[in-house]
Amino acid sequence: MHLARKKEDKLKDELKSRFLYQDDLDSLYLLLSVIESEYRCNTLRPKYSCTKRAYNALGKFFMDREDVEEIKAAGVKILNDDLSRLEFAIYLEAYTLGYENLQSVNMAENYILTKISPKDIKGKKKLLHTYKDKETRQVKKCIVENLKDYKEFEKNTEILVRKFFDRIVKDKIYYLNKYLDKQLIFRYDGVNTYIVEERFITLKELELLFDKLLKTYMRSIKFLSKEAIWYGVNDRVLSRY
Repeated sequence: MHLARKKEDKLKDELKSRFLYQDDLDSLYLLLSVIESEYRCNTLRPKYSCTKRAYNALGKFFMDREDVEEIKAAGVKILNDDLSRLEFAIYLEAYTLGYENLQSVNMAENYILTKISPKDIKGKKKLLHTYKDKETRQVKKCIVENLKDYKEFEKNTEILVRKFFDRIVKDKIYYLNKYLDKQLIFRYDGVNTYIVEERFITLKELELLFDKLLKTYMRSIKFLSKEAIWYGVNDRVLSRY
């Protein structure tokens, strides 16, 4: 049983790597099939919030430029698939971590039963996946941050994000000028009107932009991971009823 599990984990890692670095959609579909055959999954579809925050950070970085919308559109065009792939892969891993940790699942179930009766749980599609009250936030924080292997997962996630940004994202950021359609624009200084060409993004600006996007994405993905773990825990409780 242990050997079979190790083989399955190795298969998941290989599929995730192909999906991430080779943009192999067949690997993604197979990975999802493996996971969904194991789990009762209701929440394996992230909202790509980390990717959206990266675009917002890009827009704010160039907010003083007249062509900010053009730059933002170019960034979306060249980075969307890559950042979304990374976010989805990490989401799946975090979800799995929560779903498979029985100690955390048991703690969550004991708490959930103080809020929802067993007969009401049966047939539900979601439990406390989304929460608003302070008590549930505290329980979720306790469960996630004390989950076995969470610190190792967080460390590995940071390594993965940095590696992915260096291998996949950096070159596209540094070639951002290539995707911009430079146009002539009119400037008025109060006396005269001048026709000038929009300036290219400097290398220093691109370096700073890369660091900004990396920090924004890293901060967002850590938050998303906690949400995915919590969703996995809740879905595992649901699978018992």
